[in-house]
Amino acid sequence: MPAERRDAPRIPYVLEAMLSNGEHGFQPCKTRDISLNGVFVLTRDGNLRRKGSVELAVKVPAAAKPMQHFHAQIVHAGPDGIGLLFDHTTKEGYVPLIRLVFAKRRLPELL
Repeated sequence: MPAERRDAPRIPYVLEAMLSNGEHGFQPCKTRDISLNGVFVLTRDGNLRRKGSVELAVKVPAAAKPMQHFHAQIVHAGPDGIGLLFDHTTKEGYVPLIRLVFAKRRLPELL
């Protein structure tokens, strides 16, 4: 099995989201997993290609704002969805992401 190339481990987490590539309005989708650096989004939109950029709005539980917005680059495109790398992330969007990821990463013995 190849070694993980990511700086931040992915956490399986299904969240409601909206995705736009700028050509079309926001379309509903769901996340499959998330990390501090990116997310895999389940979508069958064939218009999304590798090396493109997208806007992603994610419904993060217990966040001050109902939807957190991220700009991201498509780094992987497959038949079931796309892998995104976050860029231009603001503190306002990153803090809820940190809380979300670290809450899911807690080890059972620490709870």
